[in-house]
Formats: sequence, structure tokens, C-alpha cells
Amino acid sequence: MSVLNKEKLIERMNETNYVKKLVVTPLLSEDQIGPASIDIRLGSSIIIPRKTYADKQDVTERDTIREVERRLYEKRRLKYHSRFILHPNQLILGVTLEYLSLPDNLFCTIASRSSWGRLGLIIATAAAVQPGYKGCLTLELVNLSESPIALYPGLLVGQLVFEEVAEKHGEPAHYSGRYDCPTEAELPKFFAKKSDKEMEFWGQQGKTR
Repeated sequence: MSVLNKEKLIERMNETNYVKKLVVTPLLSEDQIGPASIDIRLGSSIIIPRKTYADKQDVTERDTIREVERRLYEKRRLKYHSRFILHPNQLILGVTLEYLSLPDNLFCTIASRSSWGRLGLIIATAAAVQPGYKGCLTLELVNLSESPIALYPGLLVGQLVFEEVAEKHGEPAHYSGRYDCPTEAELPKFFAKKSDKEMEFWGQQGKTR
């Protein structure tokens, strides 16, 4: 695999064949395309974990996980020029302003911008974007500093790094995960698939103890 430089990124974004085309939109400034990455902005949709009592959040329990998640999270939409204060040791889920469409031969990682990192803001703890993914990206934002940090929709908070994916026997990789074309910040989706053998296995183990 090789990282796409600015020339290759622009070439992929100008591709007329949509099977090969990279889409990152809207780009409010051409300066968002760097030497080997594309800067991304914070969108308006956020999810805030509530500090409320719950017996447990056991993600292996298919029948109760959705009810627990509704109790533990608050969805909010930020208005233009509005401000959200992220307090020390607080986690929220944000969303990118940009909508992303990856061709089947590109893989993407999300990274924090160094200036934010020096303030203590960590962006995207789940940083892998699989080939073929389409949608806005949910960002996990954590304040590791001792001081509150003000966030505004539209701020450049992270960057995307793209790599080419080697094809195996001529068959490209393709995204088939739980998050299909989202445009807002999304809650975790355990048991989103019809059959999630991993969750079912650990749920059965818990019942036998």
C-alpha cells in the first residue's frame, strides 16, 4: 500500500469514472488538501453521553442494549456560530461536515491535527475507514487536558490519510459494516446486523456463568 499525495488525491477526486472516484464534499477551501492528507471539519450533529445511573451497559444483551443506549445518550444539533464546551475527561460523538465516498481500492485513516492534540483534544479513537464506505464519519472527541475546550461547527479538527489497497485475485475489498451512509453522529450499533455471531457468542458465555 502507498499513501496518496496531493497530486494523486486531486486526480482521484477529479476522476469521471465513479467506480474509481474519491468523493470528499463539501470542501470549503482548496487548502484542506494537504501534501498527503485532506483536512476535515466538525459538523453540527453531536451525541453527548449522560451522567446517569445504569445497572450496566452490556453490549452482548440484544434485548436491552438499545434501551440502555437511549437512556445514556443525548442527541443535539449545533447551530452555525454556536459553541459547545468540551470539559476535561469528557467524551462526545461528533460528525464530519464532509460526506465521504471511497472507491473499493482506497482505505482511509482519521488522524488528529497536531495543534488540537497539543491542547489535549483527541479526535477519532476508531480511525479506520474501510474501502467502499459512504457517509459522514462519526468522530470520538475526548478532552484529555485540565481545561475546557470550546468547539464550533465548521472547525478543522482532523485529517484523512488515504492508501491504495492491493486487490486479491482481482476482487476488490468492499465495506459491509454496520454504518451505512450516515449523515449524522451515530450511536454504537451492536447487533445492527441480522446475525452478529461475535456478540451472540459472548452473550451466551455470560448466561452460563
